[in-house]
Amino acid sequence: MLSPEYLLRVSEGAEEIASALHTDIIRRIVERIMIRLGRGEDYILTQTDVWNLRVLQDAGFLLEDIQKEIAKYTKLEQEEIREAMIDSGISALNYDDTIYKAAGLSPVPLTQSPYLMRLMQRNYEATMGEWKNFTRTTAEAAQRAFIDSVDKAYHLTASGAVSYTQAVREAVGQMASSGVVVRYPTGHTDTIETATLRAVRTGISQATGAIQVARMEEMDWDIVLTTAHLGARSGDGGQNPTNHVWWQGQFFSRTGRTKQFPDFVSSTGYGTVTGLKGANCRHDFAPGDGVNNPFATPDIMFADNAKYEKIQQRQRLLERRIRHTKQEVMTLKAAVDNAKDEKLKFALDMDYQKKAALLAKQNKAYNEFCEQNDLKRLADRLEVARWNRQQAAAARGAAQRYENAKNN
Repeated sequence: MLSPEYLLRVSEGAEEIASALHTDIIRRIVERIMIRLGRGEDYILTQTDVWNLRVLQDAGFLLEDIQKEIAKYTKLEQEEIREAMIDSGISALNYDDTIYKAAGLSPVPLTQSPYLMRLMQRNYEATMGEWKNFTRTTAEAAQRAFIDSVDKAYHLTASGAVSYTQAVREAVGQMASSGVVVRYPTGHTDTIETATLRAVRTGISQATGAIQVARMEEMDWDIVLTTAHLGARSGDGGQNPTNHVWWQGQFFSRTGRTKQFPDFVSSTGYGTVTGLKGANCRHDFAPGDGVNNPFATPDIMFADNAKYEKIQQRQRLLERRIRHTKQEVMTLKAAVDNAKDEKLKFALDMDYQKKAALLAKQNKAYNEFCEQNDLKRLADRLEVARWNRQQAAAARGAAQRYENAKNN
């Protein structure tokens, strides 16, 4: 069995690697944009066919650079996910096996069971397969984003629709705001770090679930106990698997032998995307005895669950906003540093200052929200790759310059 806190944290290493990749991809796109657009209006307004050739050449170089970055980060991700899965499997069975041993059974350790290790390997390969799909589509999206950005800036400038400076600011601003996304077959989009976080957390949870069920089959164990935590998702609020509050912290029958308990799979939705161990689910299960339930909670917990769920969702929203703004700040700073045209450089620096001021306000609002609701400020959930002391200090200085100019 794995705790909700364990499942919340286990995918953070993989998310950090994906975040670093995303940051590097955006930086490379912006650097290429500034190479193509940042030297002044006269440089842009060359013959259209010559311009298009140069853009396509740059796009090819960009794709090669990104593919190299992806190869490097994929090696890191492979090691991180493999270690996380093995650790989670060992941790889950360590708890479960104490119950089996107390009942006089003799379970074999995970690493000594070829069958259980094959189950872990299968889930690892599936999770890495998702990562490779993410990165392939991300590389393609990055190349397309670059071409679209510089083409739009070129045509806006050439037609006189907007000034050169404004066209470049819009190109950089769009990249800073949107980043590069993973597009699912359904049309839904996510950043690569969000997609990785969901895939790894879900993959690890499902991998441990598979070996836990296999272990129960080995031990011929029927009664299953689900974990419980405050802030569980309530789904549609009905008595069905989407409402995790409804089935958490209870006993179930895995095979149907124990008639006093409801069916495990149909009640919890185990194996479905919205049920137990579905996408982003932090619940787990373990062998139970039908009597001792460490997750039995007073009714007040469930009464407070809806309120806590909303507070927790709000905290996560504020954290996502801060991370997104930090990404924008870093992107704009890269554009400023790579601009050769002085007028453009000044305009981009003003955008950078304004975005840094927004970040300062968001940090203040987050701290106040945590204090008002007696929440722990999760500094690690506010971090993004490549955001260091130098970046933070530069952003604070830019925010202060913006506020001084606005008040004068």
